[in-house]
Amino acid sequence: MKSSSVRRTLVYALALLPALLVGLSGCTTLQVKEIWKDEAFQGHPKSVLVVAVMKNLTVQRMFESEFAKRLKGRGINAVESFRVLSDGVALEGDAGREAVVAAIKAQGIDAVLMTRVTGRRSHKEEIPGMTITAGYGYPYGGAGAWGGYAGVAYTFGGPSQPTTQGYSHETVFLDIETHLFDAKAEKLIWGARSELRVSGPPQQEIEPYVDRVTRELFKDKLF
Repeated sequence: MKSSSVRRTLVYALALLPALLVGLSGCTTLQVKEIWKDEAFQGHPKSVLVVAVMKNLTVQRMFESEFAKRLKGRGINAVESFRVLSDGVALEGDAGREAVVAAIKAQGIDAVLMTRVTGRRSHKEEIPGMTITAGYGYPYGGAGAWGGYAGVAYTFGGPSQPTTQGYSHETVFLDIETHLFDAKAEKLIWGARSELRVSGPPQQEIEPYVDRVTRELFKDKLF
């Protein structure tokens, strides 16, 4: 490979590095910190009311619909709260509890699956710009790595020019809990506490979160 071609390849790859880092930081990272199960519970709910306590109505509906879809895939009659509760009903507080209890009785629900955000923290990172130094020299690993002299990122001599600008990146971490309640006994029978790293719109994080949590739920053979 000619040295000019190698130099162009390395410069191009290094110039793309910040974009790659942003892409990687946008990936969803879910850490399930704790799972609890009532070992004494022997039932298998056939109908579930899915409740997502979220301030954003769109996010609430997406959470509930995603959970309901996976439960229905297992033959469970899953009903989203937004389909049976009156518009504008706040799910938090006594009014929300009374509305959920009324829906349970009206729908003949066996269990309630509730998800809510319990905490939030953020981490801001400053990413400096990079400079490519033009010139010739031995690459890391010795001359044999490329075969002779080659243009590399750090070499001897040659002018320096900035190729990327610095930028800041903020990552948000959400503490999320999902609980399964026995509707008749009004008793907690399963729970998962997780931390979700969110780098983009919250909507794009919902499906991976629900997928992971429902897999844990099904693994415990509650349905």
